[in-house]
Amino acid sequence: MEHHVHVWRGLFKPEDTLHNLRESQSIHGYRLRLLILLFCSSIIFGLVFYICAAEWLQMPEVVKLKLTAEQEFSAAILIGIGGAIVGLIIPFLIIGSMTLSFWGFFRDIGYRKLFILHTYLFVIILVAIAAHIPYMWAFGSTEILSPFGIGPWVKAVTNNVFLTTLAGWITLFSLWHLYTTVKLLMETSLKPKRYIYTVAIGLHVTFILILAVINMMYHLQLNG
Repeated sequence: MEHHVHVWRGLFKPEDTLHNLRESQSIHGYRLRLLILLFCSSIIFGLVFYICAAEWLQMPEVVKLKLTAEQEFSAAILIGIGGAIVGLIIPFLIIGSMTLSFWGFFRDIGYRKLFILHTYLFVIILVAIAAHIPYMWAFGSTEILSPFGIGPWVKAVTNNVFLTTLAGWITLFSLWHLYTTVKLLMETSLKPKRYIYTVAIGLHVTFILILAVINMMYHLQLNG
């Protein structure tokens, strides 16, 4: 049996596209779509790093160098190029780490097929970042909390760095990611629904906590 990779159909109609993935012996269309994914990731992270450059160039260590406007612009371009290169690596790191985390609970699917599933899910992550870029660009900062989540509301009532960064990761996109994860696993795993819900929610909460801690440490370092 063959499985044809259709990312968008897999995200919105997994029951129509993933019903044969569990039994399939060959995967078609994956390499091309992976290349497209890497290209999009490179562009998105290049833009994010370019926006980050304005903040990084204001760090005390850099300010001491007394760069000219032309040098700062060149540095920002180089940082953006570095981000584009990082964007080619990040998908493998995120997809690989998430696949490894889920593989311990879903051995019935297999590592290779779980990797393919998380390639589908990484598209949601890219969409979330891309949707946030206009706001980061408008304010010239990557510290802007996503308007698609509860972050701005929590920020309005507390200045606690951990709580605001934690809330910043709870968005419509993270809920979409969780919902799609459950749907994809139900189409490819033989595990009971309660087991799938428990593992998926538990791992997502763990990931959000880890990201919140990392984000908090970054902002504390950035703000001295």
